[in-house]
Amino acid sequence: MGSINLLNLASRQNTSFPLPGRPGFFVETEQPGMLLIGLERRLVLFDLLARRLIETGVRLPEDERVIINDGIAIAGGLLFGTKDLQFRERIAGLYRFDAESRSLTQLVAGEICSNGKHLVRDADGAVLIEIDSLPRTITRYRLDAGLRRVLEQSLVVEPALLPAIPDGLRATPDGAGIVVAYYNPEAVSMGLAQEIRLADGAVLTEWLFPGSPRVTCPEFAWIDGRVQLIFTTATEGMAREIRDIAPEAGTMFCAETHFQTMPEPPPLLAMWRNPIGPPGTGKRLNTDERG
Repeated sequence: MGSINLLNLASRQNTSFPLPGRPGFFVETEQPGMLLIGLERRLVLFDLLARRLIETGVRLPEDERVIINDGIAIAGGLLFGTKDLQFRERIAGLYRFDAESRSLTQLVAGEICSNGKHLVRDADGAVLIEIDSLPRTITRYRLDAGLRRVLEQSLVVEPALLPAIPDGLRATPDGAGIVVAYYNPEAVSMGLAQEIRLADGAVLTEWLFPGSPRVTCPEFAWIDGRVQLIFTTATEGMAREIRDIAPEAGTMFCAETHFQTMPEPPPLLAMWRNPIGPPGTGKRLNTDERG
């Protein structure tokens, strides 16, 4: 149903770890080899060395129509979103997870598909840039210092100006912009990503993806002595007639950038002080297990 993958950028060799469900995001923890994953409707730990899934007991409240989608690590916890499985109703939202108390707080409600995120703290609290894919919104939220309330919000770019459905994003190394990947469900062969300046929404750079129109997530990487971007693309639900004109759908792409330095790495999630999950919740996954 899903997997976590480790790609060696030097050898281009990939190691895949099957998971019993769909992962929305993962973050690294302070314990080497231990990841925290948003899996379906719960947060789980995954030990890469032991290939073991560990339940945390942290689950989404109530509505079974939504599952966990994109998320990021922040100091003291996580910010992650959910999505409506039917991609129709405004029943999803944005959550903050506090690692110390293991509690969830909903920051934003009424979304359809909460996607790419970037958080910057400042003297007045924090600013969050977040995508809600189907309304095609890239929103700037001003949050209080405790990340408990939205104080104000505004659009980074008018939705009508976006070329397709915004999916994942990453902030540029200088913090002045974001790289946005666009998912295009139409019968087209070319994919697109853009570098957008946060100050005024201007498009500074575009990357094209021949034969792969559904671009999902960007990530900066140091490759061959240069700052480059890796983009993932999708095939899920793609009709045969589109697949015929998009033979590179599902391919990972590498792109040049004009940046000279890498972005600051995300924080490592602090592990809980108490044991996680009741006895017997650890589960070893075989390499051929598919859920």
